[in-house]
Amino acid sequence: MSLYYTAISDTTNGSWYERNGFNLGVMAIIWVFLAFIVFNLVGGILGVIAAVFLVDDPTNIEALLQVLTEQTTVFFWINTTGQITVFALGSLLVTRLAADSGSRRRFLRLQIDSDTYKYVVWAILLAIISYPTVFFLGWLNAFLPVPEWLAEMQQSMDEMIAILLGSENILWMGLFHIGLVPSICEEIMYRGYVQRSLEKSWGIWTAIILSGLIFGAYHLQITRILPLAALGILFAYITYVSNSLIPAMAAHLVYNGGQVILSTIYPEILDQELNADTNLPWVAWVVILFGVVLLITLLSILHKRYLASVPTSTPNTTD
Repeated sequence: MSLYYTAISDTTNGSWYERNGFNLGVMAIIWVFLAFIVFNLVGGILGVIAAVFLVDDPTNIEALLQVLTEQTTVFFWINTTGQITVFALGSLLVTRLAADSGSRRRFLRLQIDSDTYKYVVWAILLAIISYPTVFFLGWLNAFLPVPEWLAEMQQSMDEMIAILLGSENILWMGLFHIGLVPSICEEIMYRGYVQRSLEKSWGIWTAIILSGLIFGAYHLQITRILPLAALGILFAYITYVSNSLIPAMAAHLVYNGGQVILSTIYPEILDQELNADTNLPWVAWVVILFGVVLLITLLSILHKRYLASVPTSTPNTTD
């Protein structure tokens, strides 16, 4: 695929990309890599700054790393700062290159219309219903080979999350760092800038699937790449049919927030680990089967309603 793009729709008229002939999809993927680098760079700088104020000897590297590992609230504030500055504000900034000043809000789908709240209800329902399917995909994911260093990194991350959610009076902080912030910042980047750019370059379904896969891979959680990618695809589809980021934000918040609430009420689930040796009881299989069928049924109903709402006399657009 050429780096240059000529057939840009009216949401990019007058944009910097249009004037210079760049392919929106390629530039979005480049931004994904740049954002990853900048996000980790911001996190590293803030981590060192925070650790310097929390240890007696700033030259003691082991002490610095120990602080960042044990002070989970510091870690999550660093992560939140990176999400806001890079994922949200950074994506809003690069959108200025992808769309002209009069269409940036529509480009990111930050609008609310009369049908948005109806889709919010659908999104919340789908997020709740998706739990059994996501669990099943997590179990399947356990059969994929994972490099030892990546598994150890994932384990360290899980331990930090478990420590945070296992602390007293942590519910609201968990909902903020794990629920609210990602539901806004990640949606602006993945379902806002990235998905829309991919749509303009390579079509709707390619954009939905590819943006979902990028979302799953971006977390660097190979042990959860299947369920994360599936959620990314689900959120991307909700964004497209609703033509708004708000429903996907709501679904993301409900899913992540639901995990936080369940973990604080039943902290023992944080110690449970799915692996290739996990034997699921028959009751779990019944719930999974019911959940998968129900999710597919609801998506089918939603898709039929969406198709019925699209005017047949005019071509379907994403504006």
